[in-house]
Amino acid sequence: MNELEQLRQEALELEMQGKIGKAIAKLQDILKENPEQYDLRVKLGELYYVLGDIKNSITEFEKVIKAKPDYTFALYRLGISYFRATRFTDAINVFHHINEIEPELYMSSYWEGLAHYHKGQFRRSIEAYKRLTENSSAGTLGYYQLAIVYKASGKYEEAIQCLKAILKEDPNVTSVHYHLGMAYLGIDNQDYAIKHLKKVVELDPEHVDAKRRLKMLTDPDDLYTYEVPPL
Repeated sequence: MNELEQLRQEALELEMQGKIGKAIAKLQDILKENPEQYDLRVKLGELYYVLGDIKNSITEFEKVIKAKPDYTFALYRLGISYFRATRFTDAINVFHHINEIEPELYMSSYWEGLAHYHKGQFRRSIEAYKRLTENSSAGTLGYYQLAIVYKASGKYEEAIQCLKAILKEDPNVTSVHYHLGMAYLGIDNQDYAIKHLKKVVELDPEHVDAKRRLKMLTDPDDLYTYEVPPL
């Protein structure tokens, strides 16, 4: 094992021991002498991210991308760091680029959709999540995220269809039943809303919001007791 490999191993062992600060210092020392060790620079960026130092995380990933523009793993980490820093436009640009050069990396569509969602760009968010539904490995995730965006934009019928598609695969997903209940409330179908909210409480007896909404729906007097929360 040469000296560089020995130093690399020491840095990784420090990380595994939870000594993140010391691992960062070790990687910085290595990169001073070996600045083109891009995999180690990516690791440095990841460790900064673990510490919540997003600014330095972004700095390290950007250095890698400047030298290797299509290094998709570094791009992906950079996009997530941009998202964490609420730099949603930068995140969208990164994930869109990944989709162009490596479309099989389907989670980039997830993050792109999420960034559009946070910018209130529901149409573009829907487009990104539709790409997820086309991927057999992420179809359920795609339908779930689509339902959230549809519901947020008032498209309750579309949200219901997405959530039903998930229940075909797994009929006992608490969050899916909850969102179905809310979507049915959006189209004033109280019977189906009650049905799914009851399922939520059956699956999770401590689900406070589902219990509260059920009480409001089944006991009209409670409509005057509680402030009606948003869908």
